[in-house]
Amino acid sequence: MAQELAAERDITPHEALLGLVRTATARAAWTDQIIAQQMRDHIDSGGDPLNPPQEVKSWLGQSRLERKLAATTAKQAVDAGVMVALERRLDLEGDLVAAALSAALDALNLDHEQRVKALGAAQQHLLAAGRDATTHPE
Repeated sequence: MAQELAAERDITPHEALLGLVRTATARAAWTDQIIAQQMRDHIDSGGDPLNPPQEVKSWLGQSRLERKLAATTAKQAVDAGVMVALERRLDLEGDLVAAALSAALDALNLDHEQRVKALGAAQQHLLAAGRDATTHPE
């Protein structure tokens, strides 16, 4: 749902999830206002505050559903944010490794063929490690 909303509104999925969290929490607050008003009306007309009328009970159920949806959506937003942060960190670490490898090769004063051969060996090692990670996950 967040993916479709993100594409429709030209925003990130994380922003879409945050919008859905706001909507779900607003709906929960709205149902709570209805419950509070109905309870005030019930008590003002002499009703027992510990025995809410039937129409309030259905709103209580709706309130629970809205709160559950808000909590679930909020968790998805948090998880998405964690994944974005993790992806950024992995990108930064990859850039750091690439820069370190380039600095090491520069320090060796390799000719072009030797540099290409060294980079090819590093690439093959990384590709093999990626295959091992997908076939033998920890």
